[in-house]
Amino acid sequence: MNVAEYIVKYLEEEEKIEHAYVIVGGAALWICKALSQAKKLKFTFTNHEQPAVMSAEGYGRVSGKPGVAFVTNGPALTNTVTALAQAYVDSGSLVLFTGDSNHNHLRYERDNNMRQYGTQDVRSEQIVKPVTKKAYVLDDPAKTAEVLSEAFWLAKNGRPGPVCIDVPITIQGAECPCEFPPKPYKAKIKTVSDEKVDEILDKLMNAKRPLILAGQGIRLSDSTGLFREFIERMDIPVVNSRMGIDSILTDSRYFAGRCGNHGYRSSHFAIQTCDILLILGSHLAPNTTGYNVPEFSKQSYKILIECDPTEFNKYQLKIDDPVEGDLNDFLHKALERAYKKGLKGSHEKWVNCCQDWLKRYPVLQKRYIDTDVLNSYMLVNEVTKQAKEHDIVLADTGSSCSVVAQAWDVKEGQKVFISGGLSAMGYWATSMGLAEANRDGKGKGQVLVFVGDGALQMNIHEYATIAVNQIPVKIFLVSNDGYQFVRMSQSSYNINPTFGTDASDRVPIPNNENIARAYGLNYLSCRDVKDLPGVVSEALAAEGPVVCEVFVSKDLEIEPRIRSYAKGDGTFIMPTYENLYPYLDEEVLKEELNKAYE
Repeated sequence: MNVAEYIVKYLEEEEKIEHAYVIVGGAALWICKALSQAKKLKFTFTNHEQPAVMSAEGYGRVSGKPGVAFVTNGPALTNTVTALAQAYVDSGSLVLFTGDSNHNHLRYERDNNMRQYGTQDVRSEQIVKPVTKKAYVLDDPAKTAEVLSEAFWLAKNGRPGPVCIDVPITIQGAECPCEFPPKPYKAKIKTVSDEKVDEILDKLMNAKRPLILAGQGIRLSDSTGLFREFIERMDIPVVNSRMGIDSILTDSRYFAGRCGNHGYRSSHFAIQTCDILLILGSHLAPNTTGYNVPEFSKQSYKILIECDPTEFNKYQLKIDDPVEGDLNDFLHKALERAYKKGLKGSHEKWVNCCQDWLKRYPVLQKRYIDTDVLNSYMLVNEVTKQAKEHDIVLADTGSSCSVVAQAWDVKEGQKVFISGGLSAMGYWATSMGLAEANRDGKGKGQVLVFVGDGALQMNIHEYATIAVNQIPVKIFLVSNDGYQFVRMSQSSYNINPTFGTDASDRVPIPNNENIARAYGLNYLSCRDVKDLPGVVSEALAAEGPVVCEVFVSKDLEIEPRIRSYAKGDGTFIMPTYENLYPYLDEEVLKEELNKAYE
């Protein structure tokens, strides 16, 4: 075998990879030949390298294996950087293979510190290093097995993330002297000691108002079932970060809301009154804690279970008990020891208090639902009512993301994905990988996408990929005349009139019906409130991909939310974490918080 053939065999036989995303190129010719001769591996060819890598990440999130993408060098490599950064900050497991020039040319270029030697040459490993767990240049055929084993282990173990393997064309076609199968890469995963687990359980049992903050690490560690059993056993309410939406069902008695810049009042009341805060699978980003970080749950004793120790030193936030370890391992041990010792939490009064807050301060306000003006809350509410168990939901960034993160009701088996850390416009293209993995794995549900008319344009060319492959995504296109979320933010900071956010301000928003039909996609639309249930039903029932454009109010305010104010000198006034906008009267707020202590 040559190196390229060895790579394909490794993917098929060792990692059992079933699907990859590819854009061919001159510096990847031997890889392309090996891929064309693959016996088991299937491929999707995209129109741009960014969505190729985004799709690979999406495929990996559903399949449970690292996503895989192949591109060539130069501009192809640079086109992947946004997608790699997206995977890196949101812990997406994937391996990117890039072709490259003659390895002797690359070495000459680097040894002489040249800006460029050959056409399309760039310092690939230096470009991707900040947004990958590791970047390799495979410059010796004898290292092929070692690099593959380590790269795939890194991509899926510890805190998952992207890895890049640059394979020069002269190495691709060279004979590979490595044995097959290669020796597996081994590294120790830190686990939580039994003594530490017992200590945490003891604190939770003795707490009066324990609370769990659950992030996407619950899903990433394949711990959703364990987590739900744990909260039942310990009788503890849960608030979600926006990346951890699907860790708990919305109708669970332990669900206390979602927190952060666009959170629930109930969750913020709970965070600001709990005595123990157990943080599982969340790295406490400012979108979760708010920007007045020292005020975040300052009264609680905070325990953070985290596999990435770099997350322990939080900006202006003290973690009282940082515990390095694997989350799945912790939950296994905690349940095992709780059952063995006969521990069963009893916090009914506190759980009921959180439920009372949740019911009296619903996130869906009547003025957004009982109106004749279509808006994004109304759309998300209608789709979530009609969605089925096991559906997969993806929201692009902007107002679509915020409204879905607030208003989506999680049902059994559903998964919800957003671009949490990078907040990348064009993230909707990840849905192609989600849908193909769901289809390849014979998943029960559909893939439902929410994207604004502004963000859609960032990867509009992938309409062609969806049409050619009949990828079964249902795209709910939120037409609000451009960048609604930016409009709202500019208005909050007294930028009036708003700048560069509207079609009337020459933001290029085309006729979406013409575009969808030109690509050969099924198109539906809705302009009237009374038609919304029927249009959503038709979209969900249709075979294959659908673009369903819903024309909504362009001036929607995302509420409730943390709202800061800009002062004349350019500094900001930060509100308290417990009082979301529109603000409650101080006496009412004080009365609500006191209910936790009654």
